[in-house]
Amino acid sequence: MDYRKIIFISFVFSILILAAHAQAPVCSAASKFYGKDSINVTTFGASTVAGVGGFSFQEDLQANIESCYTGVIVTVTKNGVSGQTTTEGLPRFLPAIAGRTGFIVILMGANDALALADKKAVMATTEKNMRYYIETSLKNKLIPIIGTIQFFNDKGDQRLKTANLYVSQINTIYRRLVQQYHVYLADVNRAIGRDYSLYQDYVHPNAAGYKLISYVWFDAINRAIEDKLLVVGLNQNFPNPAVDRTSIGFSLSQAGHVVINLYNIYGRFVKTLYDSYQNAGYSVVNLPLVNLDPGIYIYSMQVGGQILSKKMIVTR
Repeated sequence: MDYRKIIFISFVFSILILAAHAQAPVCSAASKFYGKDSINVTTFGASTVAGVGGFSFQEDLQANIESCYTGVIVTVTKNGVSGQTTTEGLPRFLPAIAGRTGFIVILMGANDALALADKKAVMATTEKNMRYYIETSLKNKLIPIIGTIQFFNDKGDQRLKTANLYVSQINTIYRRLVQQYHVYLADVNRAIGRDYSLYQDYVHPNAAGYKLISYVWFDAINRAIEDKLLVVGLNQNFPNPAVDRTSIGFSLSQAGHVVINLYNIYGRFVKTLYDSYQNAGYSVVNLPLVNLDPGIYIYSMQVGGQILSKKMIVTR
């Protein structure tokens, strides 16, 4: 083969690798201490959930999860029907979540906004329906994540301008319900904003838009895992070796009294680095090391009868 062709092929291959790497998600600390063997996500909604024009977010979402939660079985189901309002989706919600565990992500309401603009619906109905979706999810021991709905590209279209007023009102309701029920929000509207370069038509995302939405769902799932599903874990300090400061991350499955003590390499107590009550989830503490001699140390976390330890190196 001509060497120029070899160089060209190698160059293209390198670009593809770099592009793939650039699209990889940043992994949350949640992935380090996730204690279950599976992550199951049920996606429910209308056309954006169903996928439009050959594009969708579910495959990217699954790939995002699998790239960070290695060794975990991941399933993502697609339950979207184009054109449906929150009312029209009610009959198929129970079948969609039957036998499912884990997360239910709900992205629905754009068609409600259109119906409201056409004076064929009332806002109270949309709120009532979303309450049903949230309450039914919780009764079935699912973790709900509610997505805010996108703005329509309303340039030159008075009906869509009116619909966008209702989009804002619906999203306000969704944010309030998320706080009331202590569930999770995926702020799709905020992420996409009015960047219509991410659209393939007046509202549906194109490939880049769907990719962005997959990251929004992924971030929300990470937040929920950090809050609810982490086992007790102690992270390696960073940086390590450390000079005058370092950070230690740890996770709790429930609130508790956390004590982190420091010992020298011979097991002799040196000092207490952290002593406080902490809520469930992942936390990071920043610690000064200026008074420590260079050497190898052991830091040990005690919480709820458990003791976890890691090695730390201090240099000057």
